[in-house]
Amino acid sequence: MAGTYVLIAEIATSAILTLVVALVVGHYRNRHEVIDLLARRLPRNPRALRRYTDQRYAPVASEVGPGLALGRDVVSGQVIRQSWEDVTAVIAGARTGKTTSQVAPAILAAPGAVYTCSNKRDVVDLTAAARGKNADVWIFDPQGIADGHPTWWWNPLDMAGDLAGARTLAGLFAAASRPPGAQRDAYFDPEGEELLAILLLAARLTTQPLTAVYRWLATGRNEGTVEALIEQGHELAAEALADVMKQPEKQRAGVFGTARKNVSFLADPNLGTWITDGHDNRPRFDADAFAASTDTLYSLSKEGPGSAGPLTAALTAAVVLAAERLAASSPRGRLAIPMVCPLDEVANVCRWRELPDLYSHYGSRGIILLSFLQSWSQGVDVWGEQGMRKLWGAANIRLYGGGSNEEGFLRDISAVCGEMDTRQLTTSYNGGRMGQSRSYATRREPIFDVATLAALPRGRALLMASGIDPVLIRTESVLDGRFGPSVRESLATRIPSLNQSPTPVQEGT
Repeated sequence: MAGTYVLIAEIATSAILTLVVALVVGHYRNRHEVIDLLARRLPRNPRALRRYTDQRYAPVASEVGPGLALGRDVVSGQVIRQSWEDVTAVIAGARTGKTTSQVAPAILAAPGAVYTCSNKRDVVDLTAAARGKNADVWIFDPQGIADGHPTWWWNPLDMAGDLAGARTLAGLFAAASRPPGAQRDAYFDPEGEELLAILLLAARLTTQPLTAVYRWLATGRNEGTVEALIEQGHELAAEALADVMKQPEKQRAGVFGTARKNVSFLADPNLGTWITDGHDNRPRFDADAFAASTDTLYSLSKEGPGSAGPLTAALTAAVVLAAERLAASSPRGRLAIPMVCPLDEVANVCRWRELPDLYSHYGSRGIILLSFLQSWSQGVDVWGEQGMRKLWGAANIRLYGGGSNEEGFLRDISAVCGEMDTRQLTTSYNGGRMGQSRSYATRREPIFDVATLAALPRGRALLMASGIDPVLIRTESVLDGRFGPSVRESLATRIPSLNQSPTPVQEGT
């Protein structure tokens, strides 16, 4: 009988506690207070945190001002900033506000040139007019995402001045054209990529447009290409091309077919207008001149069939590599004024295979990369598990903005955040004179468990940065911050720069 009393009492106590917890959680959850209270249990090292809250302790050149604001520490209320030596990786699901709280503010706060890519027009709407007040705005929009028109053109073959550059460009086209998660063929993929690189080089040396390469691959006719390579001192490349041409029909068709697949996007005449000289006085985009400017370049493309993603990836690489060359010739080997590069939806519209390997290097060059993904698996589809871990680990700033249901990823973040001690009360009745008895047990639990992280509310992000413990930050919409007036003006004017040509950029400047 006493055991029955104990059981009934425990059930009643548990029900009451559950109801109380539900009421408390329901009261606080709307104001984000539950997650904010848990954030106070995170370990803190205020001395180490000063690197991100006090510019006197940040490795930043004073002449370019404070670094990019990421949000406010929910515990101290201090603004958290990344320095001009930090590169960032952000994972946040759809509709978590990453464009308005991270991408747009970074563009507007940038002191120098800005390159950004996306598959949506909202970033253009929010920032283009404001950025266009003091410098030129370039909008690369072959698929009409923002109703853009080809008022300028860019030649991707600018990257193919030598065989190394041609191989880089061919690799970008191949990676961007491959469906997510697709496996490379051990023979035809590398052979097709090398053939494409040689033809890209040949087109550059003979001043042919990029579209000529697709025609060569589609028809199998490239008369004079071998001779042109020999004349320019590329005898080995010429021999390799001649060898492919002499292969058995089936083998040759496989190599040519693979190479053609990597540039199949060139068959779309709407894309060709943006990358060929129409002899209509449109200015030609020069990546080297852009890197030294304070201009802004928006590169837009959709994913899926007919995507301009291969061109977006190539344009990203062209700009970043130009900035790297400029940094190498600058004092201390870094850009005097940092270039900010928010790569929104990077796994969809900018599949740059070498990005994880280069990531940490660019921070020391003053090239501030911010890569935004919707999920961990998006990165795995593009770079593989090892490549994604390399990119995430190479980032000085790692942000999780909610919206993920990937248990493995969330479990890793939970482990990084650490554990806390919780006390559990047990109440029992023995039915005798002693009456009620209580006991407490202490157990370890994650500060942020998987369920809490999966339900991270909008307006909160978990910061994991080099040298500090995880910090929960409160993010701010660009409409509510100091850029609010300029953003509203940008939205009201509906991007007048779309139908205007930028100031012409002279080749070789």
